[in-house]
Amino acid sequence: MKNFRLILILMIPLFLFSCDKDDGPYIKIKNIENLIYEAIRDFRIDEGVDGAFVHQYFIVGEAQVFSYKMANGVVEVNTDGLDEHWDALLEKYSFYNLNALVLKTSSSDEDVILGELLQLTDGEVTLLEDVTQCGVGVESDTEGNNYITILLAKADS
Repeated sequence: MKNFRLILILMIPLFLFSCDKDDGPYIKIKNIENLIYEAIRDFRIDEGVDGAFVHQYFIVGEAQVFSYKMANGVVEVNTDGLDEHWDALLEKYSFYNLNALVLKTSSSDEDVILGELLQLTDGEVTLLEDVTQCGVGVESDTEGNNYITILLAKADS
């Protein structure tokens, strides 16, 4: 019994000081972002595109930032300013076949949003690209418009 107490006492500092602090950003995926991702995933499956297609939180984070910039008028509603966000991702991860779509819409329905994405120039082609990673970011302006960024990339497993 004494040995057990001694071991327990010696292990307590190990538990208290062995955890590293997580310095990474906390990214919360909004429900609408997940619903849009699921609509895109289901569209890809319906079109015969199979294989891995995951909603990556760190890609979502960059998509959210870009959507925030569009919603607040920092950048126009186009993909011109996305290079810095791709660069931030490429510093940490090995992605290729980078693709993106952006959209301003008054809708909050994922199926309507998917339809609007498909109507964009190269929208359908982009959503059916050979990619495995997805990040959907959505931010709203004061008038209730949603600014949507879809980032798509491929990563080898």
